[in-house]
Amino acid sequence: MIPPGITAMKSCVYQETFGGYEYICYRYNGLATIMKKILLIVLIILFQSCKSESKKQLETEVIEKRTEIIVEEIESKTKEHVPQIDSIMEPTELDIDYIKSKTSPLSKTINVENIIVSELEKIPLEFIAKYITPHKIDIGYPEYLPADYPESYAFNEFKEFDNFYLFTFIHDDENCCRTLYAVTIEKEKLKVISIGVIGFTGADGGWIGKKIGKWTRETIIETMTTSSYDEDFIEKNNNTEIDTTWSIIKTGQNGYLENTESLVVKYVGDKQVE
Repeated sequence: MIPPGITAMKSCVYQETFGGYEYICYRYNGLATIMKKILLIVLIILFQSCKSESKKQLETEVIEKRTEIIVEEIESKTKEHVPQIDSIMEPTELDIDYIKSKTSPLSKTINVENIIVSELEKIPLEFIAKYITPHKIDIGYPEYLPADYPESYAFNEFKEFDNFYLFTFIHDDENCCRTLYAVTIEKEKLKVISIGVIGFTGADGGWIGKKIGKWTRETIIETMTTSSYDEDFIEKNNNTEIDTTWSIIKTGQNGYLENTESLVVKYVGDKQVE
């Protein structure tokens, strides 16, 4: 017989002894039930935790995959828009034969307006960046030539002198001028000696300018530069400034370009002021 107040569990067995009913079985069964519940709760927590971790891992993998795809798309688009320098680089060092192959023989007269730029060979970006841009301009402007727009540079003419080489190139600045530069090169070290302007033509706003010349001796160029400026563009005011400068450019025996002004004449309207 089971004592009053004691409820038997289906899994528990009660035995009658000389001292009455044994309660140990009941207590033990209650503890086991609690432990089972605790174990079940722990298993549920672990399951949910693993499920959550799996979900997080899956989300992380999806994000990483999407990131990889986006990066690949950006890199692909970047490669399409970045110029491949290797495709336009021809010389890796200053090669006189290369320059000769891209130029024509040096002519006696210098007049940029007569040069057909579309028929000239373009100068590769590496050549400009390595041999032209780093060298300060000894005659003329700007102080240093940029390499931003290689398509605006073109080889023109070439001549071999006793102690140096000389070649000319065109820089076509759409905002202002088309300029002809001369470059002299050492024969032994094949390094640039000097760079200078020997001719140009152009206009900007109210300014119009032109520089022409001719080789009068082996190493001497006689040039004439004309420059006019009309600030208000009103013809009846007749206040246009006109400057004319005659100069001599010498290369000398060492190939260094030097400019000397021999005469300057300046007019304002019809009146000579210099």
